[in-house]
Amino acid sequence: MNEHKIFRALGDKTRFEIISKLITDKKNCCTDLANITNRDLSTITRQLDILKKENIIQVTKIGKSKCISLKNKKLIKIIINNSKKIKGDKI
Repeated sequence: MNEHKIFRALGDKTRFEIISKLITDKKNCCTDLANITNRDLSTITRQLDILKKENIIQVTKIGKSKCISLKNKKLIKIIINNSKKIKGDKI
């Protein structure tokens, strides 16, 4: 997992919200993520495709539902926590 790809993936507000939610929950379905983020399912699916391509999430199909989880929750959590610290610092 390349760091620049992780930061690029986190650079989008919707993807950041999705990843933040996946840190707190073990798994979420696409429809749950759409409801939580107040986005269309098509928007969530597009963003999930980007995260999957960058090897940040994994998708497990259970029946007709797709369950989404983070591949490396610990690393992503560290990056998000550090980005929140950086936003809080004044330059």
